[in-house]
Amino acid sequence: MKNNKSPNDWLSELMTSSGPAGKVDEVPDGWITVTEMAKQAGAAITTINSRLTKLMNQNKIQRKRFRIKTGRAIADVWHYNKA
Repeated sequence: MKNNKSPNDWLSELMTSSGPAGKVDEVPDGWITVTEMAKQAGAAITTINSRLTKLMNQNKIQRKRFRIKTGRAIADVWHYNKA
């Protein structure tokens, strides 16, 4: 029996099947990524990272990894929330 999947189909399947069956986490309300913050603030990611580091050192924010879809892949990505 011939397989009708194209190379792009195989790549897409491979990239989205990482981890336990390619599952993603449900991110609770209020949790946000550095990239999302930078877009909202109109600031550079490096600026946001340095400010987050200061706030984490002061225990003013929480940080947790969630598995999310990033483009065509699923990855563990840090999310932040007010403590």
